Amino acid sequence: MSATTLPAGFRFSQTALRTYLACPYRFRLRYLERVPWPSFPPNPAVEAALELGRRFHELARQHYLGLDVSDMVEAAGPELAEWWACLQTAGPELPVGAHFYPEAGLSIPWGPYRLAARYDLLAVGPQSVLVVDWKTGRGLPPAGDVQSRVYLYVLSQGGRAYYPDHTYAAEDLALLYWHPQGPRQQRRDYSAAQQAADHAFLQEMIGEIAARPAQEMQRVEDPAACRDCAYTALCGRPAGSWWEWEAEDDYSSGATSGRGSIQI
Repeated sequence: MSATTLPAGFRFSQTALRTYLACPYRFRLRYLERVPWPSFPPNPAVEAALELGRRFHELARQHYLGLDVSDMVEAAGPELAEWWACLQTAGPELPVGAHFYPEAGLSIPWGPYRLAARYDLLAVGPQSVLVVDWKTGRGLPPAGDVQSRVYLYVLSQGGRAYYPDHTYAAEDLALLYWHPQGPRQQRRDYSAAQQAADHAFLQEMIGEIAARPAQEMQRVEDPAACRDCAYTALCGRPAGSWWEWEAEDDYSSGATSGRGSIQI
């Protein structure tokens, strides 16, 4: 096997990078060997929570496309209706006069590979650009998380595909995590210094993955990393009570709004 195990054109998303950080063997199985995610016994509570999150994302997508979702909200049930009311009354503060791109995809070249992001909502205003990420399941990410690094770096390098007539400095970009329970939110403002730090971080991490032969991508020693992994049957380790297959963050080429993606 050659030193480089990744095919040319491989798309690094924040999901792929976090998978590698959690367990190189999991990355190998999912992205290099493409082993299907094993099925597991259904957990009604987990399935209901995941479905609730998916429905909220779909409501938000249609709403920021300018569609009337009132009938959908009325039929949504009390919990989702409460979440939607939180968005209407205490939603994220968006740039005045912003143009909205819900579920906007964007990828940039990274040597022979690509670095990709998918934004739940991209709000492009006259003076600033805000990325909003709806968090409906897990808690809000910690500072310095991979998702923030990838999302804002990709935007800083390729965002002009969405705003060709404007130029924004790194300091004009921000990412907001918003959770409907509470609601709770965290804002990450960007800067030129953080942009440089993110470039160095991504360069080191992607370089390590690209240079590492697949057979050297082994499972981590700490079994705690296995609690949300359905591949544990291949490792001989006990798994947790449920697993969620996390979808990728980039879409194939399409329109520039709705479920579109731009590749530069």
